[in-house]
Amino acid sequence: MKIIFKIFCVFYLSLFLASCSTDENPTILAATVPSVSLETTSSNVEKTYTTIEISGTVDDDGGDPVTARGTVWSTSPNPGLNDDFTTESTASFTSLIEGLDANTTYYFKTYATNAEGTAYSSEESFTTNSLGGTTWDFHVVYDQNTSWHGDVVFNTDGTAVYDEPSSPGTYLTNGTWVLNGNNLIYDFDSSDPGNVTYTGTLEIEDMSGVFDYPNHQGTWSAVEY
Repeated sequence: MKIIFKIFCVFYLSLFLASCSTDENPTILAATVPSVSLETTSSNVEKTYTTIEISGTVDDDGGDPVTARGTVWSTSPNPGLNDDFTTESTASFTSLIEGLDANTTYYFKTYATNAEGTAYSSEESFTTNSLGGTTWDFHVVYDQNTSWHGDVVFNTDGTAVYDEPSSPGTYLTNGTWVLNGNNLIYDFDSSDPGNVTYTGTLEIEDMSGVFDYPNHQGTWSAVEY
């Protein structure tokens, strides 16, 4: 019996020492790529005709310092660092994406990079605001002594309606419009194409440009109602 007891004592002592050895020398986990999330959704996205804000967070550095993080985007699905991207400086960030085209769908991911590589968040897509179905207050400057305001409705079918709030119905005119990228061509009177044409650029939530009357050119600016 004494021999058996001694064997058991040695056995359990060995287990105890092995346990102590494991606690004193914990296993070191290998570093991995970071973990990053995209926090902007269709319910909280901030967007205009030419800008979209994308928020993201680096949730875990993967065991190595994060050397770059930000947002990637493209007009095609599955964007990456070979497409357009921002570089941000904090773990939680908001990227202001500018210079976008109106009424265009863009695909976004957030990313984070460490020594092990680059990780991406899930993908979200958002569409910039559309000019169709909106009403704008045009300030038309004919010359330094003459200017006026007119309301322009841009319909979704490419037609437009002009009226002057100071004299409703008096100058009511039907026209057409087209937006190439963010460049507007507004043909004031569809019954006399090319007679009066407004051209300009849409930026964020404003427009401005020039108009051509026969033998005269003036300027205009507009804000959305």
